[in-house]
Amino acid sequence: MSHGVVPDRLAEGARAGIGPLARALAGMGISANAVTIAGGVLTIVGSGFVAASWPLPALLVLLVGTLADTLDGQLAKAAGGGTRLGAFLDSTVDRIADGALFVGAAGAGANLGQPLLLWSSLIALVASSLVPYVRAKAESLGVSASVGPAPREARIVIFLIGLAAWALFDLEALFVAAIFVLAVLSTITFALRVVHVSRKLSTRER
Repeated sequence: MSHGVVPDRLAEGARAGIGPLARALAGMGISANAVTIAGGVLTIVGSGFVAASWPLPALLVLLVGTLADTLDGQLAKAAGGGTRLGAFLDSTVDRIADGALFVGAAGAGANLGQPLLLWSSLIALVASSLVPYVRAKAESLGVSASVGPAPREARIVIFLIGLAAWALFDLEALFVAAIFVLAVLSTITFALRVVHVSRKLSTRER
C-alpha cells in the first residue's frame, strides 16, 4: 500500500518499531478497541488545544493519540488478529479524528485572525473526508484506489510537522503553510482517485 509523500520504508519501519509495545500491551490484556477509542479521544482533545492556539499541549497530546492510532492495528495482530467490530471502530474513529484535526485548525484560524488557515482547513476537511470515501466505495466495487500523494498517514505527518514548527519554534506561518499544503494535496488525491477508479470501471464495462 502506498503511503503517499511518506516513504514506504519509513512508514513500515515505524509500524515494526512499535511491535514490542503492542505485544506487551496484548500480554497485559489491553484490547485494540480500547486503544482505538483512547486514540480518538486524545485526538479530539489535542484538536481542541489547536483551536485554542495552544500548540505545545496540542502537539504532545496528538503525538500520543497518533501513537495509539498506529498501535491499535499492531495490537490486534499481536492478540491473534482483528475483528469486524475492531475494523468498524477503527475506520469510524479515524474519520472522527481526521475531522477533529481540521476543525481544530479552522478554529485556530478564526482565533488568530488567519483567513488562509481557516479556509485551507475547511477545504482540507472536505477533501480529506472524500479521499477515504472514494477508496471505500471503489473497493466495494472491486477496484483498488490507493493512489495519490496524501493518504491518511501522509496527512497526519504533514499536520504534525507543521504543528511542531509552531509549538517548538513559534513558526505559526509554517503551520499555516502545512494546512494549505494539506488542502492542496488532499484535493489532488481525491481527484486522482476519482479518475483512477473511473478508468478502471470504464475498462471493465467495455
